[in-house]
Amino acid sequence: MRVVFLGSADFGIPALDLLHEKCTLAGVVATPPRKSGRGLKFIESPVARHVRTLADIPVLTPERLDDSSFVAALRKLSADCFVVVAYRILPREVFSLPELGTLNIHASLLPAYRGPAPIQRAIEAGERETGITIFRIDEGIDTGEILRQKAVAIGAEETTPELYGRLSLLGAETLALTLDEIQKGECTPQTQDHSRACKAPKLKKHESIIDWSLTAQEIFNKIRAFKPFPGTATMTGTGRLGIEWGVPVTETSSRKSCGSVVAVHPDSFDVQTGNGLFRVRVVKPEGRKAMAAADYLRGTILREGMQFNE
Repeated sequence: MRVVFLGSADFGIPALDLLHEKCTLAGVVATPPRKSGRGLKFIESPVARHVRTLADIPVLTPERLDDSSFVAALRKLSADCFVVVAYRILPREVFSLPELGTLNIHASLLPAYRGPAPIQRAIEAGERETGITIFRIDEGIDTGEILRQKAVAIGAEETTPELYGRLSLLGAETLALTLDEIQKGECTPQTQDHSRACKAPKLKKHESIIDWSLTAQEIFNKIRAFKPFPGTATMTGTGRLGIEWGVPVTETSSRKSCGSVVAVHPDSFDVQTGNGLFRVRVVKPEGRKAMAAADYLRGTILREGMQFNE
């Protein structure tokens, strides 16, 4: 089977390696190099850098996916199938090119968490299960027919980078099974139940500020979900304080207002939430590296009754 891979993020690299090993990788489509860093040097996407280590495979980096010259170049690759992982929205003139369709690897159990941030939003919502969906792309956003799904449990303390790594590998494994079924003519597409759909919108910087009126568990879920971006933080009298890690303490509470420091311990401090206390164990003061709360408390005056986000 001749396949063209479309993707940019490192999430898709295991699938790219699989296609290189098991199929004829006719070409790769990635986002163009972008300026990055203090020197504003042009940096290739992780996928574009990785594919150059595999073999002499054509790499296309179009600015516009509806450009006629790009569509013509794709057509010349004579692919039986396209595989998309964490890429841009494709126009019909692109996803309709291959005879076997264009497959997408999505990091949720569709129709749940359609959109660009399914891993983060599932953790934020406190889900205990997620997974991988292989589906055929249509003109909607993650709405196409499902070819195969694989579910996995989300660990009680699992963070986005940890789940991201596991689902990246699972995506490649699930893709391999799907392609095998397609080649054997044993694949039976299933229409999504759109009534069960929910969205996974892109994360925004402003979401990093902790709302202490949420429950301790909800705050913990956000801390797990928002690593590494946008992170989680609270505002103090001296500026922004990143809340890097902690644990819910739901067996106790106080009558103080949400965001109040309830107790200061040698290695942590407790903050009142909408339900229960949240015990902060790792922080990141503005302009400094992350540190244990014990180290932070040795150099900072933090007293019971102090209020965050005022």
